Amino acid sequence: MEKPQSLQSLISSIELNKYGIIRSLMKRRKNHHFFAPRVKKPNNAYFEFTPNSAEWSDNFTIIPFVNNDGFRFDEVMIDLKLKGSINEYNNSGRTFFSEPMDLELTIRAYVEEDGWVSPGNVHFLNTEQRALLEFHKKYELELKRLGLMTIFETEYDGQEAFSFFTRIWKNVDNENSTMVKDTSLDYFHELGEAHRNIMYSVSCANMWGRYTSHFTDNSYRMDSGIVFPHQPTFYDTRHIFYLEAAIEEIYTFYERVAYIAYIFLQPLCFKAGGLSYNKLFEKQTVKELKLKFIGLENNIHFKWFLDRLKKEHKVLSGYRHPLIHYKTANTFIKGSYSASRTRHWLDNAMDGEELTKLHKQMEEILKFVNNEVLACHSAFEQIVLLCESLEIPNDLSEG
Repeated sequence: MEKPQSLQSLISSIELNKYGIIRSLMKRRKNHHFFAPRVKKPNNAYFEFTPNSAEWSDNFTIIPFVNNDGFRFDEVMIDLKLKGSINEYNNSGRTFFSEPMDLELTIRAYVEEDGWVSPGNVHFLNTEQRALLEFHKKYELELKRLGLMTIFETEYDGQEAFSFFTRIWKNVDNENSTMVKDTSLDYFHELGEAHRNIMYSVSCANMWGRYTSHFTDNSYRMDSGIVFPHQPTFYDTRHIFYLEAAIEEIYTFYERVAYIAYIFLQPLCFKAGGLSYNKLFEKQTVKELKLKFIGLENNIHFKWFLDRLKKEHKVLSGYRHPLIHYKTANTFIKGSYSASRTRHWLDNAMDGEELTKLHKQMEEILKFVNNEVLACHSAFEQIVLLCESLEIPNDLSEG
């Protein structure tokens, strides 16, 4: 069977000059891990290929794609085994160490339409790197399934994200260095990365969660009834880990959003060190702010955050608080989700009804974080529109 043209081009490029590209690329720091444990100074080491020892795998993948500049490539991945030696030379340039080495790697290369393979587009992966790459690709597929994009990639009100964010600058006090700095590109990145962290944790919670165990999986009958033994799998532990991470990161995102609101609203009823989303939008603060800002009473963007405080943020706080402060009075989540799930399961190992409730409660948390990761886009949009819409504040010292 004839090989696809892009694969043939890649193989020819690798084999050129007696696999010279292998020797060249192995000198790069990012590839030192292939031989670093075997030498004293990786920068002084090089791989020497044994002629006619190459074994190309019969299995390969080719995925067409277009880069950001509109150029078409084939992403080609194929395994290669090489025999040779790893050699190290001293500062005088003389080789003082050499031993045989079997090099097994996956080649990941981007081949251009005309068959050109640039050395800069050739990457070597060991088995661990390939596994990590495959996991990352699964993560990207999960993002597509959910229809998720980062804040950086999204348009708001017809504008790319950072241009939209700069609309808050019209109300920045240029004499206030903290305000200027904390409404800059740096803080835009802070918000964007906080959202990206949520995307990762939610996606991972979904992926691991598709294979979690069910309490009926290993059940058995005894004279006193059916026993549902607690036998968690690694799918369970990873799923719960990312579920906890998602809750923490959603909370962090809204604290970042609250800070943006705070530097524009500047309430006086609490110190900056006591800032939180809950504190900023609670009744006492809102009362002060409505006196301070003209039209805030009817501001739909401000109302968005007040409504969230009573609904989604209240739920979020309930899910997050036990992760930080152990809540002995709680019936379900007292501390970590994993420990709480274990305790509740063991306490009800013969109560199928209670274990059904337990699984439903865990499913509700997963559903909640999936809704929240999407809502972050609305929060970003609303905080910009709020800061942009603020009218000149009333002077509270008058009257």
